[in-house]
Amino acid sequence: MAAVNNFTFMMIAPMLDFGGSNLTLEDNASSTPKSLFYTIPGPIICVFGMVCNVLNLCVLSQNILKDSPYTYLTALALSDLSFLTVSFFHLACTKTNGSYAKAFFDIYIFFSVGNIFFNISVWLVVILTIERMLFVIRPLKFRPSKSKAKIWIIVVFVLCSLINVPRFFCYRVRTIRNGFYPKSTPFKMSREFYNVSWFHAMVISFLPFFIILVTNSVLIFGLHRAKRERMSLHSNQEHANRKDQVRLTRTLVAVVVVFFVCTIPSAFVDDPIAFTIFGNGRKWREYIRAPDNQLLVYISNLLLFVNSSMNFILYCSFNKKFRLAMKIFLENVHVYKSRTPLGGKSVNTCACVLKKTMMTKV
Repeated sequence: MAAVNNFTFMMIAPMLDFGGSNLTLEDNASSTPKSLFYTIPGPIICVFGMVCNVLNLCVLSQNILKDSPYTYLTALALSDLSFLTVSFFHLACTKTNGSYAKAFFDIYIFFSVGNIFFNISVWLVVILTIERMLFVIRPLKFRPSKSKAKIWIIVVFVLCSLINVPRFFCYRVRTIRNGFYPKSTPFKMSREFYNVSWFHAMVISFLPFFIILVTNSVLIFGLHRAKRERMSLHSNQEHANRKDQVRLTRTLVAVVVVFFVCTIPSAFVDDPIAFTIFGNGRKWREYIRAPDNQLLVYISNLLLFVNSSMNFILYCSFNKKFRLAMKIFLENVHVYKSRTPLGGKSVNTCACVLKKTMMTKV
């Protein structure tokens, strides 16, 4: 149900350097925990997630998934794919460390743009859970639409981009030891950035956490109520429609649960917040260099990769309609590859017949 660090504080973990020091995190971090929790599994998870999100986009483009919630899921797959792609190049291009291009990429693409993509994913989940909650509470009055969904997606994209503008001013490329590396700016070490960090934590982390907690509770209650109501339905069509909505709600609940588990650590890893909570009287640079802080950053970022990679599995596990759409997509791919008429009918005709046949089985 996307590198970036922070959900409730959604942003890529600040792993680029040690605060204001001239040493990069990569130069000082213990290679063993970094390899175990980041550089080895990270690219593997990113590639897996990229493939899954490409499949998500292909399946969600099928005609039987044209309801409003699937519009949000399409945007979510796109933002997760972008996030994982940026993260993969950050992790995989270690041989270019010390080059100007790699330092520029880490600062302005991985750290800044990557946070934007992940923040978008977070708020898309929030908006979708709110919509589903309203539908569960007022199924006869609330009418979601694709046009409204597209408007909300644009609003989320614009606001998340604006909120993350300060991140573009946190680091600059500097020459260190005959190489180019990210170096903290005075703004990154200032009181202003400290205040911005807490603002981000409230608006991009803790507020979404609270909203999703409330809406998810309502959705879970709605699932139990819907199960009881289905027993009293006499119309087969009404029963089928209600069952389809229950599947979609169950899918969203699963996405939110995974989302919570994978993003909670990222709410506390940004330097100012982590230092305030876990500093325990240590000096700033002492804490930033501490193995426990570095390990928290590695694990939190890795969990974000996992979160952005899991949705395809969740959709297949909890949503029969998504599985049906995937079958249609795979069959269409097979028919397209064959490029020959089947049974005297055109390829398009065969695909349409297949779709109609499978839809009657829902």
